[in-house]
Amino acid sequence: MANLTVTDQLVAQRDVFGNTLVELIDGDRRTYVLDGDLANSTKADIVSRERPDHFLEMGIAEQNMMGVAAGMASCGLIPWLSSFAVFLVNRDLDQLRVVVAQPNLNVKIGAGYTGLLTGKTGKTHQEVSDIAVMRAMPNMTVLAPADGVETRLAMLAANQWEGPVYLRLTRDPHPTIFGADHAFEIGRAYVVREGADVTIMSTGVQTVRALQAADLLASDGISAHVLHVPSIKPIDTAAIVAA
Repeated sequence: MANLTVTDQLVAQRDVFGNTLVELIDGDRRTYVLDGDLANSTKADIVSRERPDHFLEMGIAEQNMMGVAAGMASCGLIPWLSSFAVFLVNRDLDQLRVVVAQPNLNVKIGAGYTGLLTGKTGKTHQEVSDIAVMRAMPNMTVLAPADGVETRLAMLAANQWEGPVYLRLTRDPHPTIFGADHAFEIGRAYVVREGADVTIMSTGVQTVRALQAADLLASDGISAHVLHVPSIKPIDTAAIVAA
């Protein structure tokens, strides 16, 4: 896959998150959603309306929510946590490390409102260290999809993946770059623009900006090679070395 373009189709990853959770529940009844009192923001409220028997409101008690998720996973269920990244990464980090990551339990962490893209929520609700923290957690898989299409595919893959997964999501609508034929795989990076002069590597929604930057460089006669790395852990070292 190469030479993708930024389309005018704007999709919010959080909307895809809520709708795909319903799809996951319908496809595997072991799937449940645990929310930290932010369902209307993360769009997990779609599940609360459409599949209420698989939605558990845990309140503002992230440490307890992580422990409940661990217990559910130990019983063979597939719990998805829904909250802001700043809370899922920081408030319950000890519980995550001890009862989920170290025992390699099958808990999925849907972390919304990541990075600096939520300026109006204030500095208390911003999280910029989550990739570094989650990469350091034992057994943790870390994914950062670029657009709505890849968000859905990453969630489908995560639900089939055995072990804890951290999914990095953003709040606002972003342009779509992938088509319906995108073959997402955990552990794989993707060349989204062929180039010969300089290489740009990016992850998450920043790949949209990387492609826009490649267009600006092209107008100056510079050919940029763009590598999208949605799977941060495990990471596609061969693709990075090749680029």
